This record gives sequence, C-alpha cells and structure tokens, in this order.
Amino acid sequence: MVNKYTINKAFEKSFPFPIWKIEVDCAHNRMAIEYRDPETTIPHFSVLDFDGNIRDDEVTTKEKEWTLEAIQGEFLVLKRFGASSPIEAGICIIHYPTNRTIVTAMEYVLQEVYQGILLARHRSIPGGLVFQIDIATGQITQSKRNDYSYPVSHIHYPIAYTANLPAFIREIPFVDQVWLLPMDDVYIWAYHLAAANKYNLILSLSTKNELLDTKVVLENLNRLIPQPFFQVERYIFFLSNTKQEIITYLV
Repeated sequence: MVNKYTINKAFEKSFPFPIWKIEVDCAHNRMAIEYRDPETTIPHFSVLDFDGNIRDDEVTTKEKEWTLEAIQGEFLVLKRFGASSPIEAGICIIHYPTNRTIVTAMEYVLQEVYQGILLARHRSIPGGLVFQIDIATGQITQSKRNDYSYPVSHIHYPIAYTANLPAFIREIPFVDQVWLLPMDDVYIWAYHLAAANKYNLILSLSTKNELLDTKVVLENLNRLIPQPFFQVERYIFFLSNTKQEIITYLV
C-alpha cells in the first residue's frame, strides 16, 4: 500500500533580525511576524501566507513600546507595553496592504480581541465601563453587547510525551525528551539527536504501529529547543535556533 503521509518542506523564510512574536490568522491562512533590531529594539512586522508568499514586506513603528497582538484579515493589531508593566494604554490598528494607520487610541487599554472587534477600557474612567473598537474602521463606541465571538483558531502545540513510548520511537537514541502531537489518524513526533557536540531536531510521522516518514528539520543546534514547533491545519512551523528563520513543512 502506498504511504500517503509524507513530510515535505513548504517554504523557508529569513528575517534580518530575531523574531519576537508570531500571530496567526487561521481564517485567512496568514501569519504576522514581529522582529526587532537588537540595537534599537524598534519593531518591524511582516505578513506571510502559509505558502510563504509575502503579503506585506515590512511595517515599522517609530517607538519600541509597540508590540504585535493579533492579525485579522488585512489588519494588524498592536498594543503598547510599559517599562514596569506588560500592558500600558495604547492600541494601534494598521491596514498592512497600504501601511495606513486606522486608529491610534492612546487612552485605551486592550482587554480582549474578538472577531472584528477589540474590547478596551479607558485609562481615566474607573469602574467597569468597556468600549469596543471596530478593527476595520477604528470606530470607538461604548460596548453594550455580550455576543462577541473569538477568531477562528486551529493552532496546536505538541506536548512532552511521558507515557510508555512505542517500540519504534523507544529504540531511537533521542536526547532529553520526545514531543507528540496527534493529527487526524497519524502522530507527529519531534525529538533531538546528538550530532558531535551539537544537536539535530528531527520530525517524524507515524501510525500507532510504525514510522511513516522522518526528516531532519534543524541541524547543528547549540542547545535543545524547548518548544519545537506549532501546527496549523497540515502545516508545521519551526523557528530556527537563531530565531531569524521560519521553516515550514507540510504533512
């Protein structure tokens, strides 16, 4: 019987500075990447689709306090963080195809991201008064609804597998631990192998009884990667050890 499950590289994308954050829009198969110049710490943002095509090459802010919170359709949602607090007043929505700022709301503290709507509180108004910000228009109104819905999300992360390993994994001389993520009727495994004084990160597919395919996805690592990948649909995303590359496989 022909094995229909294989591991194939979809794309590899490099960035000029280390990646700080990745946010995914599962409804439109797009991801936003925040990367920062180590010297200035100024954030830059790029948008890719799941085939590696660039939807926006670079959006840049002038202030280092802005960070990526979400991507929805053609819009990036940024929030500000403070020197003594992870959250500070300040919300910015950018239409990334035109690099146009939809709204910059410096008096509002972001509370929640829903589909098409942000919920926020005004920093000068005490109590439970909540405002909604329309992502597409930037319009701010008092929130009187309770029927908001969260964006579609199909993001999955592997877990460190601590139960009895199947024989075909147990016989592999992996280092430290094995990561597992079930997908449909197959299983995705990730583990490190020692290579001289460094490590290689390995991705394997299996049924309950046998290995189907194996690929070396990262080589010559100086240290073990604690969270090796995340999965959206049939795409497996890895971040290189330099944090300047995204490597994507299709299974």
